[in-house]
Amino acid sequence: MDRRIAAWSGTAILFAALYGGVPLAGLAIDRAVGLSLLPLAVRLVGPPLLFAGVVGLIWCFALFARARGTPNPVMPPEQLVTAGPYAWTRNPIAGSHFLAVLGVALIVGSSAAVAITFLLAIPADLVIRREEHGLESRFGERYRKYSASVPRWIPRIPKRQS
Repeated sequence: MDRRIAAWSGTAILFAALYGGVPLAGLAIDRAVGLSLLPLAVRLVGPPLLFAGVVGLIWCFALFARARGTPNPVMPPEQLVTAGPYAWTRNPIAGSHFLAVLGVALIVGSSAAVAITFLLAIPADLVIRREEHGLESRFGERYRKYSASVPRWIPRIPKRQS
């Protein structure tokens, strides 16, 4: 099988686990412990978060495809991507997934799914720190300068051009 197809397939499996597994597991936990659905006012925050996350993912995936790669670390882009959302945070894909999965968790109204979404930040951080070591070894000083000027998680507000 072509490496690119395998990498995109792995990404699709991650999507299924996140966007299907997290809400289903959350709802099952909620039922098991007797939690009711979140109030409608809270659930209405979900669609804008989901939309923002999906837009971020599409933007990042397009940048990676242009750099001849995939979002899967098995077949990363051949070039260091620093444009678009990568100018604001080093991990816009993880941040976009967080927003989108949190949006889905809120839409289905599951407190446990919301908690799972936040707990998934722990292994995500570990994976990303490992990926950053790989980026540093692949791109050297260019990556070191980039990582010194762009935050890992919380996007910085872009400076206005005068």
